[in-house]
Amino acid sequence: MEEDNVFGAEGIVIHGDKIVFGMQKQKRWYFLENGEKAAIVKTLGGAIEEVDKKSTRKALIREILEEVKGIKEEDIKVSQFPIFTKQIKMGELNPYERNSNLKMKADFYIVEISNHVQLVPNDLPALVEIPMEKFSKMNLSSNFPLGHIKNHITKKEETTIPENYAIMAPKEIKEYLKSKEEEE
Repeated sequence: MEEDNVFGAEGIVIHGDKIVFGMQKQKRWYFLENGEKAAIVKTLGGAIEEVDKKSTRKALIREILEEVKGIKEEDIKVSQFPIFTKQIKMGELNPYERNSNLKMKADFYIVEISNHVQLVPNDLPALVEIPMEKFSKMNLSSNFPLGHIKNHITKKEETTIPENYAIMAPKEIKEYLKSKEEEE
């Protein structure tokens, strides 16, 4: 089996009745043919680092605490085990890098953040909190004008948000949320 370039953990982050995504940093924004800027909005999480001692769950908690300001570990409830593990080829999920061969294998966990916490981006330009009902109808991995999610963005004050975005998330997230909805 071909080795993955990156191994890490990603969270299906739920805050009340919303799913939370993070906007990638400005250095990872894209310039489109028309000169407009675009950004990837993705699940929160990232690669395992040495401090995580090979634990994807620890990596996820550390990443979320870095990405979201003003929360404490006790505000975060993470599923004990991943709900699925997925090998992602970035070119399949990122419409701005269709030719990329970068692969990431990630454990996906359910993360619930306490309702009393107001989410504010820390080392990300913005957080996007999309109501579950709206998210279930959204297309993934396609370029859209920002107007589709403008009302759901919390950004750093000094940040200028790009005109376009794409949500980079595997279809298993929608499938999981739909199955949970059917259970209720």
